[in-house]
Amino acid sequence: MKKFFNKRVRGWFFTILVIILTFELSPYILSPLLLRHSFSRRDIKAELKNTASTEENNEKQESSNSNEYLGDHILHPYMGFVSIPHPNYNDFCFPGINPVTKKSKDKIHLVIMGGSVAKDIYNYTGERIIRKLKESPKFKGKEIDIVVFALGGFKQPQQLMALNYFMALGAEYDIIINIDGFNEIVLPYSDNLPNHVFPSYPRHWNIYSRKKLDSKVTLLMGKQAVIKNNINDGKHFMGGSIIKNCNFSLFIWKIIENKRNQDLASLESLLRNAVENSESDYQSTGIYTTVKDTLEFMKEQAKFWSTSSRQIAYLEKPAGFEYYHFLQPNQYAEGSKVMTREEMEIAFESNPFAYKDAVRIGYPLLKEEGNNLTAEGVNFTDLTSLFINEKRSVYNDKCCHFNRLGYDIIADKICETIISKTSDHSTGL
Repeated sequence: MKKFFNKRVRGWFFTILVIILTFELSPYILSPLLLRHSFSRRDIKAELKNTASTEENNEKQESSNSNEYLGDHILHPYMGFVSIPHPNYNDFCFPGINPVTKKSKDKIHLVIMGGSVAKDIYNYTGERIIRKLKESPKFKGKEIDIVVFALGGFKQPQQLMALNYFMALGAEYDIIINIDGFNEIVLPYSDNLPNHVFPSYPRHWNIYSRKKLDSKVTLLMGKQAVIKNNINDGKHFMGGSIIKNCNFSLFIWKIIENKRNQDLASLESLLRNAVENSESDYQSTGIYTTVKDTLEFMKEQAKFWSTSSRQIAYLEKPAGFEYYHFLQPNQYAEGSKVMTREEMEIAFESNPFAYKDAVRIGYPLLKEEGNNLTAEGVNFTDLTSLFINEKRSVYNDKCCHFNRLGYDIIADKICETIISKTSDHSTGL
């Protein structure tokens, strides 16, 4: 009887073990089929680490979410728009520390500016940047704080305006990092031009600037807010729960989050259509803009981008900071990377796509303008070919964003550039 009982227990134990292993290994098989990319426990846990509902993370930063929507932003008189008030943002509605900060002999104030990619670089690699800079003798004995002028959809001159605004309020900085180019060449073409909005106006200005929204628009924005809250609540629950150590739980959470993000994208499209069908006025469009020659339009946007950067560089010596400008990589820049099978599935649009068209036409123009900046003495670095020899996947959507590896590689290149060109901050120079 005892022998039979022990045999039965062993059988149950073996069965339970097989079930557990099946559940834990199934995401690696099912993820390519259901999520269209391979399962990465490391990447998901890294994402949750930024959103875990712990006191340490709440004090530090919000979760990284590149897909910001109209309901996430409010009008600002000088910067176009900023984030809605957020418990993990500063009083000026940006990630990072309060931007109105003074220089100190013991501290380096480093600014990261740009759009959603710049914001993600702060969220995912801010600590990495600080650590790598402090490894250099040039930053020996210095604390490094990061100030952020970056939100999804930010494009020049919003970075330039933010810098001038905060400096007018008395802010003092040591290093300015500007990571941009994609939004500046893509969004005027894909977002502003179809709505006859002046190209240099902020993205979605035709929507943000409405004095009054109709009930349909208000309802759609309300639905967006509900889904966004559900996404954030789900991340905080998973980040603070013991089940985050289970592959299958991570997989199920990712499926639910993807579905919610798809719902957000659908609502975003409906919201744009609802506003576009309402009457336009000068407040919403600025100088009514139409284009007959796309190439000339792109040349103008590239020129505007470089001129905005040049304006920041003009402030460099009088304000006492060092300026570093980086053109962000993009998968649609021809010859910039051999895409992996995973990237071709999740991060490359083979059909007609405004973003792809704008990059194919506009990035060579940005590179040309970047060369002009370099010739004029601006610390400009073209990152377009940064992944040319990278055989691993670095892109994670069909727009412009990266996985953790991609952001780490970009951050390392930024640090390498700064260390090679910066003054010796360890001596206060």
